[in-house]
Amino acid sequence: MVHDAPSKALALDSLPLDARMFTGEGDPDFALPERPEPGYSAVAPHVAESLLGLLDELELPSHHQPQGEALRERVRGGLNWYELVPVLDDLAVLVLAVTDSGQREFAGYLKQLNERLAAFIGTLSEAHEGYSESVESSRSFNQELREQVSDLQASVQEAVDLPSLKQALEQRLDGLLSTVAEHQRQREGREEEVAQRLQALAQRVSEMEQEAQGFRNHLEEQRQKALTDPLTGLANRAGWAERLELEIARWRRYGGDLLLAVLDIDHFKRINDGYGHLAGDKVLKIIAGELNKRLRKTDFLARYGGEEFVLLVPSTPLEGGVQLLETLRSAIEACPFHFRGEPMAITLSAGLTAFAAGEGGDAAFARADQALYRAKREGRNRIALG
Repeated sequence: MVHDAPSKALALDSLPLDARMFTGEGDPDFALPERPEPGYSAVAPHVAESLLGLLDELELPSHHQPQGEALRERVRGGLNWYELVPVLDDLAVLVLAVTDSGQREFAGYLKQLNERLAAFIGTLSEAHEGYSESVESSRSFNQELREQVSDLQASVQEAVDLPSLKQALEQRLDGLLSTVAEHQRQREGREEEVAQRLQALAQRVSEMEQEAQGFRNHLEEQRQKALTDPLTGLANRAGWAERLELEIARWRRYGGDLLLAVLDIDHFKRINDGYGHLAGDKVLKIIAGELNKRLRKTDFLARYGGEEFVLLVPSTPLEGGVQLLETLRSAIEACPFHFRGEPMAITLSAGLTAFAAGEGGDAAFARADQALYRAKREGRNRIALG
């Protein structure tokens, strides 16, 4: 469903408009093809931007967050060649801390689960022992009854008159009743004990199920975070790879059309250079929202890296894909971006292609990416087919 572009201005930063925004100066798209390889000072801003992006992606434990913020400030302050190595070393420490934190959390859960299982097995063994004791008690009771009945039979046979027979019967019957009553009392006690053990066992099973479900939910939550770009809320490159594989498998099974597009914000480097990375981040968030709300639920948009987005459009012919991308392009062009009250036009270019029979994701992406660069060369703010 297509929505109208928002009418109110999107204020992004308080810095004055830079005249370089409307020239080729500082834009790699205007670089001469035979330009010599730049020195470190020329690529340092890009290195810093990449390091800041990696720091933003890391979900640091609370006790490592001050270290991460300090490292972020060092990178923002500018790095020379000699400062880069210690910064990379500190970044490696933070990456290992994030990895180690997840491993410790998983190891802690396994230890807790092992303790629960040990308690479960202990209770199960106790219940089995109670059952074994009950079986053994029943055997003893049966044996004792047989012995007393045998004694009763012998007493009857040995009795010579009625009074002696009556006395013998009374004695043996009293013994039988006493034995039955004692057995009943012991059995009720054992049954109550076994019932308590089984109830405790059922409680522990229920607790383990709840803990296992909670841990599964936590793992799924962490997995989703690992597939999501924290800045825009869209899928990241890993999420894109997972969805791409799924859509290709579905397309190969059911047929139809599957389109892939690569979208790139025009002259985005000028925004970062002229207004700072915070302004650039705001632009990315706004554009991601404007694009995403104009897509169908079956379409899939991801941030591929930097200012580049990728889009999957299933069950849509190429003509419909062109119309969709034109809608997205015109919506971004119509967004009223402002920097301290001064309007600024932001546009995007895109390359679009359709999957060919038997083709994989890499081939289709390369074709769409080449179409994107052709759209850039032909003047930007346009769609090219690959």
